Amino acid sequence: MIKYRDLSIKLKLISIQLFTTLFILVFFVGIYLYSQYRQFETVAFNRMSTLSEILGSNSISALLFFDNDAAEDVLKSLKTQPDILNAAVYDHDGLIFATYSLPSAKGFSFNNPVHEGRAVTNSHFVLTERIVFDNLKVGWIALRLDTKNRKAALVEALWQSFLLFIAGLILAALLSVRAQKPISDAILSLSEIAKRVRDSGDYALRLKATSQDELGLLVDTFNDMLEKIWHHEKHLEELVSERTLELEEAKTRAEESDHLKSAFLASMSHELRTPLNSIIGFTGILLQGMAGPLTDEQKKQLGMVKGSASHLLELINDVLDISKIEAGRIDIHGEAFMVDLLVVMAVSSLRPFAEKKGLVFNHTIEPNLPPLHSDKRRLEQVLLNLLNNAIKFTSEGSVQVNCYRRDDSLVIDVIDTGIGINEKDISTIFETFRQIDTGLDRVKEGSGLGLAISKKLSELLGGTLNVKSKPGDGSTFSVVLPLNLESETNED
Repeated sequence: MIKYRDLSIKLKLISIQLFTTLFILVFFVGIYLYSQYRQFETVAFNRMSTLSEILGSNSISALLFFDNDAAEDVLKSLKTQPDILNAAVYDHDGLIFATYSLPSAKGFSFNNPVHEGRAVTNSHFVLTERIVFDNLKVGWIALRLDTKNRKAALVEALWQSFLLFIAGLILAALLSVRAQKPISDAILSLSEIAKRVRDSGDYALRLKATSQDELGLLVDTFNDMLEKIWHHEKHLEELVSERTLELEEAKTRAEESDHLKSAFLASMSHELRTPLNSIIGFTGILLQGMAGPLTDEQKKQLGMVKGSASHLLELINDVLDISKIEAGRIDIHGEAFMVDLLVVMAVSSLRPFAEKKGLVFNHTIEPNLPPLHSDKRRLEQVLLNLLNNAIKFTSEGSVQVNCYRRDDSLVIDVIDTGIGINEKDISTIFETFRQIDTGLDRVKEGSGLGLAISKKLSELLGGTLNVKSKPGDGSTFSVVLPLNLESETNED
């Protein structure tokens, strides 16, 4: 039996398109059949509810004057509804007052009503409702509907779905055969030329590019490779020896640089973060009164110490993050997760800071977003950085977060009504240690690394971070990520 991986590229392309179409057709046919099933039930109960309201209204006088014959006459009007098998009217105490049954359904009896309700079985629907007069309950009415028509409706819907399913598969097969031809022909031609070069060693062979897409680029690259091999064939050993020496030297320099970088990061992490964490921890113990009571002024001063230490720790963490990113030692771990939950949690965590400044802080998430396959922790870091910046540079107005899908990408917009950015500064805000309000008039705290880290992380996740802004009109930062992270970086 031939395995799928051993099939030709032509058959693989056709099978991929057919299986995709098959899955989509099965999915939507299932949804259609289920909606038809639910729709029949909804329509049936709406009709029964309307009938019960009419019959109950017509039975009010009979119940008030204890006229059983009049109630029987009201129920006999159901003879025009052949699928209503049984009906019954009960008085205020739940005792049977009048009944109606089709000849084929005689002998059925409703349970004594105790509350309104609906019941569904394979063969019938039962509806029980109160009869109300002047906001007072005067009795009950119950109806039983035959559901044999539901089976006929479902069979008809199933037959229609089957015909559409077959037609869709046939059309998909025809389109698949046609659509895959440009791709498979180009790849097969390239494979044939590669085989001839391997067998004959003739590097003068060339393949003509027939398109300007990635396949055309692949053909041009292949031809350029053959050209270079043809020119360097005579002194290949010398070239390989030279390149090998250069690679060994580069490897040695890279290993030395990597060792120094690792030692620096380890030293910074231990020598700076450890004592800062101790300061934060012991300050918290003092503020909790575990070492004795404090005056209000002492609490105020210790609170400032703890806040400053926490701020310094954040700055150090930013420096370490940017160092790891530039050294190529950041870890990217792809996983599937619901991005709407991540957005909601990020907004919720920063809402107190926005409300403290009197800002309107809202988010809008497109419904039914597919799971995002990316690094959840790194995306959360990017989003929190952007939200912190938006709140920091917005004195009044609002901060809005929009999350939606665009083609095969996910877009998160962070929109603020803050100070905005000059056009000349937009090209520099993503540089490390840069802020647009640097100098003596600088009033916003921060290391100037948040946007630089966010942009580099967005690129590591396979996406981009863009900005649109005008001075005085606020800014819009947009993170655009692919729905599926194609590669992962797992370096220590």
